Amino acid sequence: MTGAPNEPPPHRYRIRVRGRLGETMRTAFPALQAEASGGDTVLTGPLPDGAALHGVLADIEALGLELLEVRRLPPA
Repeated sequence: MTGAPNEPPPHRYRIRVRGRLGETMRTAFPALQAEASGGDTVLTGPLPDGAALHGVLADIEALGLELLEVRRLPPA
């Protein structure tokens, strides 16, 4: 984020993938916090724009992970 006054704040997202990600796999998502939830992993954090969200989704696909849910969280 550049901090320009006209830029909207980043949206926070909650992304659920099947399975528990190990430490190495978690490093693929440095902007997001990973937390185990049942047998799945939930990635949560701010993403500055749609391009960043699509980048995360592309990384999930490239790693062969099964995407279960993407949810934009309400502003904090």
